[in-house]
Amino acid sequence: MRNVSFFGFLSLVLTIYGLINFYLIKRGWQALKGLGWVQGVYLAIMVCLALSYPVIRLLPRSCREQLPGAAIIPGAFYLGLMLYLFLCLILLDLVRLFLTFGRRLFFPAFSGLRPGSPSFRLGFLAALGLSILIISIGYLNSKHPRWRQLSVYICKPVPADKPIRIVVASDLHLGSIVGLSRLRNIVEMINSVEPDLVLLPGDMMDEAVTDRQARAAGAVFRELKARLGIIATPGNHETYSRQENKLEEITRGRIRVLQDEVVVLDGLAVVGRRDRAVEGFGLKRVPLENLLESVDRNLPILLLDHQPFHLEEAEKAGVDLQVSGHTHAGQLFPLNLINRRIYEKNWGYHRRGKTRYYISAGVGTWGPPVQTAARPEIILITLMSSVKKNRLTREKE
Repeated sequence: MRNVSFFGFLSLVLTIYGLINFYLIKRGWQALKGLGWVQGVYLAIMVCLALSYPVIRLLPRSCREQLPGAAIIPGAFYLGLMLYLFLCLILLDLVRLFLTFGRRLFFPAFSGLRPGSPSFRLGFLAALGLSILIISIGYLNSKHPRWRQLSVYICKPVPADKPIRIVVASDLHLGSIVGLSRLRNIVEMINSVEPDLVLLPGDMMDEAVTDRQARAAGAVFRELKARLGIIATPGNHETYSRQENKLEEITRGRIRVLQDEVVVLDGLAVVGRRDRAVEGFGLKRVPLENLLESVDRNLPILLLDHQPFHLEEAEKAGVDLQVSGHTHAGQLFPLNLINRRIYEKNWGYHRRGKTRYYISAGVGTWGPPVQTAARPEIILITLMSSVKKNRLTREKE
């Protein structure tokens, strides 16, 4: 049943993908009419770019490992170009439609943006140039993660009665697009703030990562330092590829991967959940209430759950802080507008009752190495107790 659903979904995605590319190729062919060999070059480039990413991603892992690491990069960039060129050409067609119906009344001397006309060619080239500019800016934006810092007060005493510095990083998607240089930069950034605890709530490894890349990444991940430890949970991409424990394996246990498990670290209860993607394999997650049955509810409870669905579960279970990722804050504008409609909170800080949440935009990208809806981020959370804060306020009064 799962295979039928997967192939049905894949067929739908590839059909839409094919129709969009047919539209882009047709409009480009019309715009370049009369330029002879230029049309042929455009057709060849567009077909190669459109096919490269899906074909390489659908190859068996053994075949992908034989390809140069950069083979998929042009196709990945094309995904971003495809989106923005499609939007720009749709806008151009809407202008054409307006001129078709309005020129008799308003522009009697204007011939319109007819396909093949000089004005249409100029409009197409302007759309192409604008699309290239947008993905270029988005690429530069994706290369520079920013620090996002916030203080979070919980309604319980924190260990040692002093703030705890927690770094959260998610969705690196190390693999065919995001490489070791990005990982090294992130590790250096995290170590520079000397955190007490590092939380990695999923998708640090992409399903396309090769064994060679994973082994090399393990040495870099092992350089992470945190006083209390480094805790991770699998994301949907690690689950799809059945590599849920890969991060723990390549770091020789330095990074602990929790899958429906709880650990207590110096007075903090840290809960890590399996990703919801396991349901596609006929498996179920342990209910959060069951995971917390043996946990001392006087301890601060931190939860890692990759996909930020059903936030009310953490609130009902008495979780103090949940960290998630997965959404990428939409990654590409205007897809973030749809992204916001899917989740109760798709990015940033959130509250429900006594439970605090942070949904990260991630430190990497999936698909095109481009971010135009948000900036990649690493979060530094200073966890403090509102109990002490309220007591000091009362004493002053």
